[in-house]
Amino acid sequence: MHNIARIVIDAVIGHDDRVFDYIIPASLHDSVLPGARVFVPFGPREVEGFVLELVDTTDIDESKMKSIIRVPDEFIAIKPEALKIAPIICARFKLRLIDVLRLFVPGSVRGRKRVRVPKNKELKALTKHDTQITLTPAQTDVVNAILGGTGTFVLHGVTGSGKTEVYMHVIQKMLEQNKTAIMLVPEIGLTPQMLGNFRARFGDTVAMVHSGLSPTERYDQWVRLHNGEARIVIGPRSAVFSPVENVGVIIIDEEHDGSYFAESNPRFHTHMVAQIRAQYNKCPVVLGSATPSIETMYRATTGEYGLLKLDRRVHGQDMPRIQIVDMTAELRSGHGGIFSRDLLAALIQTTDTGKQAMVFLNRRGFSSSVMCRGCGWVADCPNCDVSLVWHKEDHMLKCHYCSARFTELTQCKKCGGNQLKYGQIGTQRVVEELRDKFPNIPIFRMDADNTKTKDSLVDILSEFSQTSPSILVGTQMIAKGHDFPHVNVVGIIDADNSLHFSDYRAAERTFALITQVAGRAGRNDTQGDPGVFLQTYKPKHYVYQLAANYDYGRFFEKEVNTREVTKYPPYTTVLRVLVTGEVDSVIKNLLQKIMQQLRTRSNDFIYLGAMKSPLGRIQNKFRYQIMARFTHGISDDMIDFIHTAVHDANPPKSISVFIEINPQNLS
Repeated sequence: MHNIARIVIDAVIGHDDRVFDYIIPASLHDSVLPGARVFVPFGPREVEGFVLELVDTTDIDESKMKSIIRVPDEFIAIKPEALKIAPIICARFKLRLIDVLRLFVPGSVRGRKRVRVPKNKELKALTKHDTQITLTPAQTDVVNAILGGTGTFVLHGVTGSGKTEVYMHVIQKMLEQNKTAIMLVPEIGLTPQMLGNFRARFGDTVAMVHSGLSPTERYDQWVRLHNGEARIVIGPRSAVFSPVENVGVIIIDEEHDGSYFAESNPRFHTHMVAQIRAQYNKCPVVLGSATPSIETMYRATTGEYGLLKLDRRVHGQDMPRIQIVDMTAELRSGHGGIFSRDLLAALIQTTDTGKQAMVFLNRRGFSSSVMCRGCGWVADCPNCDVSLVWHKEDHMLKCHYCSARFTELTQCKKCGGNQLKYGQIGTQRVVEELRDKFPNIPIFRMDADNTKTKDSLVDILSEFSQTSPSILVGTQMIAKGHDFPHVNVVGIIDADNSLHFSDYRAAERTFALITQVAGRAGRNDTQGDPGVFLQTYKPKHYVYQLAANYDYGRFFEKEVNTREVTKYPPYTTVLRVLVTGEVDSVIKNLLQKIMQQLRTRSNDFIYLGAMKSPLGRIQNKFRYQIMARFTHGISDDMIDFIHTAVHDANPPKSISVFIEINPQNLS
């Protein structure tokens, strides 16, 4: 019988993990097991920790060792799989072990004096639900390929091709084999419609985790998964750490979405965590998308991943026609409004026939900036290097990075003039103009400003789906996962917005966004010719020309060739060291120390440079970055070298340093 437990403490004790040995009291021998949550004395405090292993000997003087105080639960919080793969995840992303273990045991469980005892009940034979939907031959081939293999599959399916039905059939087969399933979606793709479909098919075997849940609800879902009451988990990236056992498949829908990269600590890439879990469970990973990321498709074309395709919509409808509208021509002809004449005509025809329309603009608020025409002054956030956004409904100027709010301006704060000009339009302005033009048609808006409460998203989508004719205006929230049979027209107000980002992925993201938004039109037996109106000031741009033809193949070829010439992923690896803090001079000094170390191996870099971040200040913290590129992959030795360079520079506690490999957001 082991007398000593090695425990990692769930407390802030620096940048490194520290494992401590504690004596196991005789009264706790049966309950102190690897993975157990325990409370132990730590200095003057009682803190929480997790048992890593049990041993018989220690290098510590046992007379100075303390004993475990108590075990709060009657079950093991961290299951054997999590204990096994946590060190692998730590090594891959250079994370502390305690930070990874926290991902497996959410905050709604940690810190509780006692977690409700799981039932460990025997499962309800698998409840039979309606599975009468007949797959197309193409869908059947995809399902059989996934069921018959392991490793990673890329499912490239056009919008409306029935990818969700493929997922459900695969999951059904896994449940019949007494296995579990993890279904991941972007947070904004986690629609009530999708959840309703899964619940209708699989009943109470489905558990949901997402940001809209209260701590108590998250806790209840975690317990249901932990005790096997629920065997399917649906959620955003955090759901990849769910406590399900005997995983049969991990599905990542809309795999190209940037939200699968965690940009706050602990930073990880969901795809890699899914692959680590899949290797442990010997099960397939499915990466589904109408527009797979360039890196993902490159791996599929080189044979590293399997490639599966669904080229047609499931009911045989044609993809909606995308019409590129030249807004410079509109201006030359004397039409300078938000909506082109073609789009306005289509909206009128659609609403007159009792159908629905969706209008997309990836910019919330009424106007993106306020500028003085007299002196050129722009209303900027005092805490961040960004302009404030005017929200007309609230009569407020708001910062979308730090949430600072300011009263509406009546005169310039620099020159005192009253010639204030409001810049690029936002969703609120679009709604206002539509209400002027369509006074008798219900207009709905969906963006981050009016979907903050738990039920607001559900309410908006539900009301829109039941209201015809009507128009829904929104940001990228409306682009993914929704299936409204009466939507006949989609308008894309400012396609150029996402194309102008100083990021090598800008073209890729623009192509994906257009494809996703266009996919909302004509998904069912809609009468009339469904149409998408793409308004742009660059109508000849190759992204729009290829998107209008849904030609992902040619877009991939052009983009991957560009990446090869310009030496960007997948042909290189980009590394960023992001340094943030409140004192500009302290950050610059630290950056110089790190760069001195990195330059000792300058021959290993294709590119190495230090600079101010494009967003130089957020929430009163200055931001600088070191950018580096390497040929193909980055070696473990180089990653260790970079981490050592940062460690040896001895960052003060007031400074945060983040090391990111192929970051999704370079701003």
